[in-house]
Amino acid sequence: MQSLSSHTKHNRWLAIAMIAVAVGGLLVAFWFSAGETLQRNQALMGKACKNAQLAVDSLYPESESPQQQVTNPDLMHQALDEALTNVDGVKGGFWHTAQGFIGFSLPTNGGDVTDVGIRNDDIPIVRSAVQRSLEQQRDIVSVQSNEQLATVVAACPEKNHYNLGIWLKKHVQFVPPNFTLIVNALFVVLAVIGGVLIVRESVFNRNWHSERDRIVAQAEDSSQAVSVTTEIPEIQPLLMLLYQARQQIQSKERELSQQMNKVIMANQKTLIGRIARSMTALAMTELEEIKRKLPKANADDIKERVLQLTELFSSFERVTEGAGESKPTSIDAEDFLQELSDYHESTGNVKDITLTAIAEKGLKFEAEHLLLRFALDYLIRHIITFVPANSEIMLQATAEENFVKIAISDESAGIENKNKHLLFHADELAPTQYGIGLKVVRDTLRNQNGDISYEKVDKTSRFNVLIPMTKA
Repeated sequence: MQSLSSHTKHNRWLAIAMIAVAVGGLLVAFWFSAGETLQRNQALMGKACKNAQLAVDSLYPESESPQQQVTNPDLMHQALDEALTNVDGVKGGFWHTAQGFIGFSLPTNGGDVTDVGIRNDDIPIVRSAVQRSLEQQRDIVSVQSNEQLATVVAACPEKNHYNLGIWLKKHVQFVPPNFTLIVNALFVVLAVIGGVLIVRESVFNRNWHSERDRIVAQAEDSSQAVSVTTEIPEIQPLLMLLYQARQQIQSKERELSQQMNKVIMANQKTLIGRIARSMTALAMTELEEIKRKLPKANADDIKERVLQLTELFSSFERVTEGAGESKPTSIDAEDFLQELSDYHESTGNVKDITLTAIAEKGLKFEAEHLLLRFALDYLIRHIITFVPANSEIMLQATAEENFVKIAISDESAGIENKNKHLLFHADELAPTQYGIGLKVVRDTLRNQNGDISYEKVDKTSRFNVLIPMTKA
């Protein structure tokens, strides 16, 4: 397929020119057709006869009565000659019906000086036209014609003499009918060809734009293969380049996806390692507490401590074994917070800390239960370590846009200003200050598409945990 600009340049203007020539030719053919030529000459002869009548009438005063005899034929001859000066191919004169007299016949421009009289073939039409003009007292135009020639006679009454009329005669040559038909047919064919070119141009434009839109849509949709065949030659090299680029992009995307999977697995392993380290630190804390109290502890206390330590290692085993394989599950916020509250209030709570859990009925969110439980267990243990004895920790879950917000509030003095830059940005196995060593909590929550933030409200410190909500 030819390009749009090239096609337009070579065909559109050619079609317009052909149609213009055809229309002009048909107008010229119509102008020279027998009917139009005859009608035009009839109008011309009628007008010329009126002018001749006015020229002759101007020779006589209006108050003078009509005369019987023509007393000054030369003067009338001169007036008629002047009236017909600018009318080509016309000759005329006067006809007196009472005397049967044809006189003052003269040629005009284009006529023969020797052709002064009237041919015998023309006498009947001239006489008839003059008689009817005198009887009706108006201009008369008569035509006698065949296929090739027409004789046009115009007659009008001469008002200053009785029974005298002015006549004009002209022979009109017609264009041969066969020639007219052939010329008209040729111009019609030319117009049809121009129209066909216009139609083809419109169809080409429509197809060209449809093909262009198809290629653009195909190029924008990266999921589809690029077709390298097109009816637009100018776009063919671009399609080849696009095809090669698309192949390279897909190859790079596959490589990137593989690398991303490796990074995800590495991050997952790193997170599990940090969780393991944090759990190990908790276990060591518990062991040291057991060792410190062992001399004075009874069997029941030792048994309870060992059970707590065993549960800690069991939860660590479950977390590490399911890392990277477990899927998020729907968790009821009220039940989850109540479990956290009961566990930390009854386990290792030597400061008599009160934990209160509040959540909206039916509020749910999605997460990997073990990882989320580890993150909040670690955070609550950290808070319990630094809050005053006999204080309260509030766990409250509310809906916030597409997340469940778990606010964990305590009555501590909060994080010191000098340590704020370390909040969620440092790992400490044995933190000595409030808010330090919580990076593992933030990373674990982000692994579950959640997040955590800190704020100080009056005398209360608050950690806000965001977890994606389950849509009803």
